[in-house]
Amino acid sequence: MTEREIEDGGYYPADAIVVLGGGVLPDGTLPVVGRTRVQRAVELYRRNIAPRIIFSGRCGLMDDDPPVTEAAAMGALAREMKVPAEAILLEEEAKDTLGNAYFVREQFLEPNGWTSIRVVTSDFHMSRAAWVFRKILGAGYDFSFMSAASGLSPRELIHRALEECKITIFLNEWLEALEDADEHAIERLMSQEHPGYSDAPVLTHDEMRQRLNAIAEINRIAGTQHWLTSATPNGWNGRTERRGNRERRGVGPVRR
Repeated sequence: MTEREIEDGGYYPADAIVVLGGGVLPDGTLPVVGRTRVQRAVELYRRNIAPRIIFSGRCGLMDDDPPVTEAAAMGALAREMKVPAEAILLEEEAKDTLGNAYFVREQFLEPNGWTSIRVVTSDFHMSRAAWVFRKILGAGYDFSFMSAASGLSPRELIHRALEECKITIFLNEWLEALEDADEHAIERLMSQEHPGYSDAPVLTHDEMRQRLNAIAEINRIAGTQHWLTSATPNGWNGRTERRGNRERRGVGPVRR
C-alpha cells in the first residue's frame, strides 16, 4: 500500500475525493467547519485530483436526524460552486468517523473497484480520522488526508482538541482488539455493537457518554475545560462567549 496519512503537499491523483461531514444546522445549512471542508474539496477537484467527490455524513452520533443530511448539504454547496452533478456522490448513513470510512467503502469503493481516495477533513480531526480509516480500510487502499482550515477561533480549537483527546482514548479502548481491515469483525462492530447503526447495540449512547465523561475526569480534561471557561477578567463569562461564538459561527456538533 501507498499510505500517506499526513498530507505531504503532493497533489497526486486518486479515484475519488472523500469529504467527511462536519455537522448541519437546524435550517439545513452548513456550519463553518462543513463549508471549509467543501471549499477544500472543490479546490482539489479543480486541480484534477479526482473525477468525483463523495460527500459522507448523515448527522452527529448523538443528534436527531436533521432536515437535510450533512452529505446533501455539502453536495448542494458544491453544486453552487459549479461542480457538475455527475461528479457529486452522497453517502448519507454515517453518524461518526467510523461510519464515514465504513459506508464509503461499502457503497462506493468496493462496488466500483476504487482503491485510492483523498480524504478532506478539518485540521483538528486529521489524526483521529487517519487512525479510523486505517482500521476500516487497511492495506488494500491508497488513502491520504488533506486538511481544511477549521475557521474556528483559538479558544474553540482548544475545546475541539480536548474533545478529540477524549474520543481518541475511547476509540483506542473500544477497538483495541480490532485488526486493520478485519471484515468480519468490522461487520459485527457496525451491525451488532455500534449504537449508531445497530438496533440492539452492545454499547448504548448513554454508556458511551458515561465513558467519555470518565475519560475526561481521569485525564483531567474536565478540569482544564473548567479552567479555560471559568476565568472572569472584567466580568468576562467564558460559557456565554463560547455559546455566542458558536451561534455566530454556526459551529457544528463534535463527531465521535
